[in-house]
Amino acid sequence: MSKLLNETFQKHLGYLKQKLIIEETGKKYTQQELAEKYKQGKQLQFIKNTPVALIPTIDLEKTLGQQKAEEVLQLAGLVDKTSYSDEFKKGGYVVFQWNSKENKPDIYIADPNSVQQKYSTFKGDLPSDAKAQSKIPSLVVLKHLGISTSAIPFYVKKVPTNMIKASDVGLENSVIETSWGEQTVQVGGYLVREDNGHIYTVAPDATGLPIGYVSL
Repeated sequence: MSKLLNETFQKHLGYLKQKLIIEETGKKYTQQELAEKYKQGKQLQFIKNTPVALIPTIDLEKTLGQQKAEEVLQLAGLVDKTSYSDEFKKGGYVVFQWNSKENKPDIYIADPNSVQQKYSTFKGDLPSDAKAQSKIPSLVVLKHLGISTSAIPFYVKKVPTNMIKASDVGLENSVIETSWGEQTVQVGGYLVREDNGHIYTVAPDATGLPIGYVSL
């Protein structure tokens, strides 16, 4: 009898947890609320597996020309529905990624401190054959936009990144407040907590991994 009661209790508890997740989906969360949510998730480690094209926002027009620079900035943040302040745009780095899940550019603006601390200049040779190039998201999006790889510097991320699955803490489809503006957490997305405690979201690729990352 006690076993049956325990099973019934566990099922009811699971139902209540799922109901809470559904009710919370779609809310807007502050950084303080996100910090509490993040504690509830299981941390996973990922690392960038390919060279990444990065360029300071202030150098974008000089490097690409006015028309192409405006096109790139219009695409920035569209995947995660991220809004950036003008001040953050001026000081940030434009990151060129490709969203294989939705088959479209995933361009965003990164914090300069994060870039300087966690990335180093890529010193190798980029692949010349089409098959190898298709496996590097930055090369895919640059080709899609008609931007020469010779115009953009490439970097590699030198430290792992800790993340949790947004689904584990009921934050899919929610809007979160970040230091650069609001982001929408995608279904299957992840939450990243930086060393300073700041939390933001990364969208998933077609395989379910965070875009541009592999598991450690």
